[in-house]
Amino acid sequence: MTDIRAVLFDLDGVIRHFHPEHVEAIEHAHDLASGTIEAVAFAAPLIDEVTTGRITRAEWVRVVGERIGDPAAAEAWGRQPFTPDAEVLDLVDELRAAGCTTAVLTNGTDGVPAEVATFGLHDRVDAVFSSHEIGFTKPDVRAFRHVLDALDLDGPEVFFTDDSERKLGGAIELGMPVHHFAGVDGLRAALRSSGIDVTDRSAHRARIDLLEEAIDGFEAVLRSGDHSAVVPSCPGWTLTDLAGHLTDVHRWALGQLTGTEPDARDGRDGHDGRDEPGAPQPADLADRFRAGADRLVGALRARPADAACSAIYPPENAGTWARRQLHETTIHLWDAQQAVGGEPRLQADTAADGVREVVGDLYPRQVRLGRVEPLAATVVFRFADADAEAELVGTAGAAPAVRLTGRAEDLLLVLWGRRSLDAVDVRIDGDRTALDQALATKLVP
Repeated sequence: MTDIRAVLFDLDGVIRHFHPEHVEAIEHAHDLASGTIEAVAFAAPLIDEVTTGRITRAEWVRVVGERIGDPAAAEAWGRQPFTPDAEVLDLVDELRAAGCTTAVLTNGTDGVPAEVATFGLHDRVDAVFSSHEIGFTKPDVRAFRHVLDALDLDGPEVFFTDDSERKLGGAIELGMPVHHFAGVDGLRAALRSSGIDVTDRSAHRARIDLLEEAIDGFEAVLRSGDHSAVVPSCPGWTLTDLAGHLTDVHRWALGQLTGTEPDARDGRDGHDGRDEPGAPQPADLADRFRAGADRLVGALRARPADAACSAIYPPENAGTWARRQLHETTIHLWDAQQAVGGEPRLQADTAADGVREVVGDLYPRQVRLGRVEPLAATVVFRFADADAEAELVGTAGAAPAVRLTGRAEDLLLVLWGRRSLDAVDVRIDGDRTALDQALATKLVP
C-alpha cells in the first residue's frame, strides 16, 4: 500500500500549455526581433517581483511594454491563449475518483485564479497554490512547505511533478517523491512505480476511438452513396474526389507519425498525401480509403500521446496527429453525408475542440508560414452547448472586439467555411466588422 495521499501538479507546461507561435506572430506584427518580449518578461528581478506578488500582472505587462518600447505588443502578449491539457486533466479526475487529493503549485501571478477558472480547474482539484500568494517561488523549499502545511501532510505523502527539473529541488529536500514531467504517459508510469495506479481513460485514446467512428461513417457513405455526387461544401469535387483527398491525407499523416514518408510538397499541410511505399492499393474506392485509415489508426494506437514525431503544430507528438486527424475526418464526414442528402451532425465537445484547434493552432500556423497577415482584433467564440470558449487573439491587445455565441457545431462549420453566419443561429456582441475580417481570413490550410 502506497504512503502517497496527494499528487501535486505544476501548472504551466503540465496542466496547461502556451504556444510559441502566438508570441512569434505578435513580434512579427510589431516588427520586434524574435524572443524580444519573453527575454524581458522573464528576466530577473522582474519575473521574481510578479511571481511573488510584489507587483501585479497588469504592472508586469506594463513594464514589459515600456522596456521593449511597444506597449501594444506587450498587451497582445499578455492576452495570448493557452490550451488545457485534456489528458492530464483526465488523470487528475481519475486520481480524485480514486480518493487521492490533487493540487496545483505554480510560480504564478495574480492573474492565475481568473485564468484557471476559464477551464474549471478549481472544480477538478482540491487546491490551487500560487507563488504570488505564498510569497515564495519554486524551487524554494518554503513554497513546498506552505503546501504541505495547508494539506496537513508530510513530504513523503505528496507526489510532485513539474516540467522543470530545476524546480523539483525544494520538494526533494522535504522528502517528496518527484517526477520530471515530459508527457502524461511518463507521469502515469511514474505514479504506478510509486504505488498509484488509475484507470487510463486518456484523451488520446478517446480521440482515436472517435476518429475510428468517423472513419466508419465515411466508409459507410462510400459503400452506399453515389461516387459521382457533387460535394456542395467542396466546390468542384465529387464524392470520389473527397474520398481520394481524405485517403491521401491519412497516408500523409501516417508518414509524419512514423517517419516513413517524405514531407508533402506544399509544406506539411497534409493535403498532398502519398501512398505508403510498397503498399498494394485496393482498386475499390471504399477499400482503398479503409486500408489507409486502418494503417493510420493502428499506428496511433501503437504509440502513447507523447511519442515524438513531426507534426504541423505543437506539440510535435502522436497526440497532435490523433487530434488533427479526428477533426480532418470529422469535417469531411460532414461533407460526404451532406453530398448524399444526409443530415450530418457534429458532437458538441468534439466540435468545440475543433474550434479551439482552428483559432489556437491552425490560424497561428497560417500566420507563422506567412500565408495570412495577423489579425489586429481579438475574437471570442463562446459555446452555447459545451464548456468554456475559444479565443482568436489579435495583435492589438485590449479587450476582445467581438464575441460570437452559438452551438459548437455551427461555430466550427462557420470557421471551416461550411456555413455562412446568416445560415446559423448565433449571437454577435461587439464589432461585426472585426468578425467579418476574421472570417474572411484563411484561418485553416
